[in-house]
Amino acid sequence: MKKKISLRVIRRISFYYEALLKLDLPEDEYVSSKKLEEITGVSCNQVRQDFFYLGISIGKQKKGYQVKKLFNELKRILSIDKGAKVIVIGAGRLGRALSEFKLFRVRNIHVVALFDIKKELVGRVLKVNGEKISIFHLNTLEKFLKENKNIKIALLAVPENAAQDALDILIRFGIKGIVNFAPIILKLPKSAKNIQLVNDCIGDSLYKIVYQIYHKR
Repeated sequence: MKKKISLRVIRRISFYYEALLKLDLPEDEYVSSKKLEEITGVSCNQVRQDFFYLGISIGKQKKGYQVKKLFNELKRILSIDKGAKVIVIGAGRLGRALSEFKLFRVRNIHVVALFDIKKELVGRVLKVNGEKISIFHLNTLEKFLKENKNIKIALLAVPENAAQDALDILIRFGIKGIVNFAPIILKLPKSAKNIQLVNDCIGDSLYKIVYQIYHKR
Protein backbone atom coordinates (compact mmCIF):
# COMPACT_ATOMS: atom_id res chain seq x y z
CA MET A 1 0.00 0.00 0.00
CA LYS A 2 1.30 3.43 -0.93
CA LYS A 3 2.52 5.39 2.09
CA LYS A 4 0.48 8.47 2.88
CA ILE A 5 2.75 11.44 3.50
CA SER A 6 1.67 14.22 5.85
CA LEU A 7 1.47 17.77 4.54
CA ARG A 8 4.16 18.82 7.05
CA VAL A 9 6.61 16.39 5.47
CA ILE A 10 5.59 17.46 1.96
CA ARG A 11 6.24 21.08 2.96
CA ARG A 12 9.76 20.23 4.14
CA ILE A 13 10.39 18.18 1.00
CA SER A 14 9.45 21.24 -1.07
CA PHE A 15 12.03 23.22 0.95
CA TYR A 16 14.73 20.69 0.06
CA TYR A 17 13.76 20.82 -3.60
CA GLU A 18 13.88 24.63 -3.61
CA ALA A 19 17.28 24.48 -1.90
CA LEU A 20 18.66 22.30 -4.70
CA LEU A 21 17.36 24.77 -7.26
CA LYS A 22 19.08 27.65 -5.43
CA LEU A 23 22.38 25.80 -5.05
CA ASP A 24 22.42 24.99 -8.79
CA LEU A 25 25.09 22.32 -8.37
CA PRO A 26 26.36 20.01 -11.16
CA GLU A 27 24.31 16.81 -11.33
CA ASP A 28 27.25 14.58 -10.42
CA GLU A 29 28.16 16.55 -7.28
CA TYR A 30 27.00 15.69 -3.77
CA VAL A 31 25.05 17.79 -1.28
CA SER A 32 25.10 17.14 2.46
CA SER A 33 22.21 17.29 4.90
CA LYS A 34 24.20 20.05 6.64
CA LYS A 35 24.18 22.16 3.47
CA LEU A 36 20.42 21.62 3.14
CA GLU A 37 20.07 22.77 6.75
CA GLU A 38 21.96 25.99 5.94
CA ILE A 39 19.59 26.78 3.07
CA THR A 40 16.27 25.64 4.50
CA GLY A 41 16.66 26.10 8.25
CA VAL A 42 15.52 22.50 8.76
CA SER A 43 17.98 20.63 10.99
CA CYS A 44 20.27 18.12 9.30
CA ASN A 45 18.90 15.43 11.64
CA GLN A 46 15.36 16.19 10.44
CA VAL A 47 16.54 16.13 6.82
CA ARG A 48 18.01 12.65 7.31
CA GLN A 49 14.90 11.47 9.18
CA ASP A 50 12.65 12.69 6.36
CA PHE A 51 14.77 10.98 3.73
CA PHE A 52 14.82 7.73 5.73
CA TYR A 53 11.05 7.87 6.26
CA LEU A 54 10.50 8.38 2.53
CA GLY A 55 12.87 5.62 1.54
CA ILE A 56 15.49 7.92 0.00
CA SER A 57 18.52 5.72 0.57
CA ILE A 58 20.90 7.25 -1.94
CA GLY A 59 23.21 9.00 0.51
CA LYS A 60 26.89 8.21 0.96
CA GLN A 61 28.68 8.58 4.25
CA LYS A 62 30.79 11.77 4.47
CA LYS A 63 29.67 12.79 0.96
CA GLY A 64 25.92 13.25 1.19
CA TYR A 65 23.45 12.83 -1.66
CA GLN A 66 24.19 12.92 -5.36
CA VAL A 67 22.37 15.95 -6.76
CA LYS A 68 20.87 14.23 -9.81
CA LYS A 69 19.51 11.26 -7.86
CA LEU A 70 18.17 13.47 -5.07
CA PHE A 71 16.46 15.77 -7.57
CA ASN A 72 14.79 12.77 -9.18
CA GLU A 73 13.62 11.38 -5.83
CA LEU A 74 12.20 14.72 -4.67
CA LYS A 75 10.48 15.28 -8.03
CA ARG A 76 8.89 11.85 -7.77
CA ILE A 77 7.62 12.46 -4.23
CA LEU A 78 6.25 15.91 -5.09
CA SER A 79 4.91 14.63 -8.45
CA ILE A 80 6.84 17.41 -10.18
CA ASP A 81 8.13 14.79 -12.59
CA LYS A 82 4.58 14.50 -13.96
CA GLY A 83 4.25 18.24 -14.47
CA ALA A 84 1.10 20.29 -14.08
CA LYS A 85 -0.98 22.41 -16.42
CA VAL A 86 -2.94 25.14 -14.71
CA ILE A 87 -5.35 27.92 -15.59
CA VAL A 88 -5.67 31.36 -14.04
CA ILE A 89 -9.07 32.89 -13.31
CA GLY A 90 -8.67 36.66 -13.41
CA ALA A 91 -6.42 38.34 -15.96
CA GLY A 92 -5.73 41.55 -14.06
CA ARG A 93 -2.27 42.52 -12.85
CA LEU A 94 -2.04 39.66 -10.36
CA GLY A 95 -3.34 37.05 -12.78
CA ARG A 96 -0.93 38.13 -15.51
CA ALA A 97 1.94 38.20 -13.02
CA LEU A 98 1.16 34.63 -12.00
CA SER A 99 1.05 33.50 -15.62
CA GLU A 100 4.45 35.12 -16.25
CA PHE A 101 6.11 33.76 -13.11
CA LYS A 102 9.36 32.32 -14.49
CA LEU A 103 9.99 29.95 -11.61
CA PHE A 104 6.78 28.05 -12.41
CA ARG A 105 8.43 26.66 -15.52
CA VAL A 106 11.52 25.58 -13.57
CA ARG A 107 9.14 23.65 -11.34
CA ASN A 108 7.39 22.03 -14.33
CA ILE A 109 4.20 24.05 -13.82
CA HIS A 110 2.70 25.54 -16.97
CA VAL A 111 -0.03 28.18 -17.13
CA VAL A 112 -1.94 27.38 -20.32
CA ALA A 113 -4.78 29.93 -20.29
CA LEU A 114 -6.34 32.85 -18.42
CA PHE A 115 -10.03 33.71 -18.06
CA ASP A 116 -11.76 37.02 -17.39
CA ILE A 117 -14.99 38.88 -18.11
CA LYS A 118 -13.58 42.28 -19.04
CA LYS A 119 -13.89 43.09 -22.73
CA GLU A 120 -10.58 44.96 -22.78
CA LEU A 121 -8.75 41.83 -21.58
CA VAL A 122 -10.55 39.00 -23.38
CA GLY A 123 -8.81 38.10 -26.63
CA ARG A 124 -5.39 39.37 -25.60
CA VAL A 125 -2.43 37.04 -26.00
CA LEU A 126 0.47 37.04 -23.55
CA LYS A 127 3.95 35.95 -24.59
CA VAL A 128 5.70 34.01 -21.85
CA ASN A 129 9.09 32.38 -22.45
CA GLY A 130 8.41 32.30 -26.17
CA GLU A 131 4.98 30.71 -25.76
CA LYS A 132 1.58 32.32 -26.29
CA ILE A 133 -1.06 32.26 -23.56
CA SER A 134 -4.54 33.46 -24.48
CA ILE A 135 -7.08 35.25 -22.32
CA PHE A 136 -10.56 33.77 -22.81
CA HIS A 137 -13.98 34.87 -21.61
CA LEU A 138 -15.11 33.14 -18.45
CA ASN A 139 -18.25 31.86 -20.18
CA THR A 140 -16.03 29.61 -22.34
CA LEU A 141 -14.45 27.92 -19.32
CA GLU A 142 -16.72 24.86 -19.33
CA LYS A 143 -16.05 24.17 -23.00
CA PHE A 144 -12.30 24.70 -22.52
CA LEU A 145 -12.12 22.23 -19.63
CA LYS A 146 -14.15 19.63 -21.50
CA GLU A 147 -11.61 19.86 -24.33
CA ASN A 148 -8.66 19.80 -21.90
CA LYS A 149 -9.59 17.17 -19.33
CA ASN A 150 -6.01 16.88 -18.07
CA ILE A 151 -6.25 20.34 -16.48
CA LYS A 152 -7.32 19.97 -12.86
CA ILE A 153 -5.67 22.96 -11.14
CA ALA A 154 -6.66 26.64 -11.11
CA LEU A 155 -5.22 29.80 -9.60
CA LEU A 156 -7.86 32.26 -8.45
CA ALA A 157 -6.90 35.93 -8.88
CA VAL A 158 -10.25 37.70 -8.92
CA PRO A 159 -11.70 40.52 -6.78
CA GLU A 160 -12.99 39.59 -3.35
CA ASN A 161 -16.67 39.90 -4.30
CA ALA A 162 -16.28 37.47 -7.21
CA ALA A 163 -14.10 34.84 -5.54
CA GLN A 164 -16.71 32.49 -4.05
CA ASP A 165 -18.76 32.39 -7.25
CA ALA A 166 -15.60 31.67 -9.24
CA LEU A 167 -14.68 28.86 -6.83
CA ASP A 168 -18.13 27.30 -7.21
CA ILE A 169 -17.85 27.45 -11.01
CA LEU A 170 -14.43 25.78 -10.98
CA ILE A 171 -15.68 22.94 -8.80
CA ARG A 172 -18.78 22.48 -10.96
CA PHE A 173 -16.64 22.18 -14.09
CA GLY A 174 -14.31 19.55 -12.64
CA ILE A 175 -11.31 21.43 -11.22
CA LYS A 176 -9.82 19.47 -8.30
CA GLY A 177 -7.21 21.86 -6.92
CA ILE A 178 -7.57 25.62 -6.36
CA VAL A 179 -5.13 28.15 -4.94
CA ASN A 180 -7.01 31.28 -3.91
CA PHE A 181 -5.08 34.56 -4.07
CA ALA A 182 -8.14 36.78 -3.52
CA PRO A 183 -8.16 38.73 -0.22
CA ILE A 184 -10.86 36.55 1.31
CA ILE A 185 -10.98 33.14 2.98
CA LEU A 186 -13.01 30.85 0.78
CA LYS A 187 -14.77 27.70 1.94
CA LEU A 188 -15.60 24.59 0.01
CA PRO A 189 -19.28 23.75 -0.32
CA LYS A 190 -20.36 20.72 1.72
CA SER A 191 -21.12 18.85 -1.48
CA ALA A 192 -17.53 19.17 -2.73
CA LYS A 193 -15.68 15.87 -2.66
CA ASN A 194 -11.92 15.32 -3.05
CA ILE A 195 -11.29 19.02 -3.75
CA GLN A 196 -8.10 20.68 -2.53
CA LEU A 197 -8.38 24.39 -1.66
CA VAL A 198 -5.52 26.57 -0.43
CA ASN A 199 -6.25 30.12 0.70
CA ASP A 200 -3.03 32.01 -0.02
CA CYS A 201 -4.44 35.46 0.64
CA ILE A 202 -1.88 38.13 -0.19
CA GLY A 203 -0.88 40.05 2.91
CA ASP A 204 -1.67 37.27 5.37
CA SER A 205 1.99 36.39 6.00
CA LEU A 206 2.96 40.06 6.11
CA TYR A 207 0.36 40.74 8.81
CA LYS A 208 1.83 37.94 10.90
CA ILE A 209 5.33 39.37 10.57
CA VAL A 210 4.21 42.91 11.44
CA TYR A 211 2.35 41.60 14.49
CA GLN A 212 5.32 39.53 15.65
CA ILE A 213 7.72 42.47 15.28
CA TYR A 214 5.60 44.90 17.27
CA HIS A 215 4.66 42.36 19.94
CA LYS A 216 8.09 40.84 20.41
CA ARG A 217 8.94 40.62 24.06
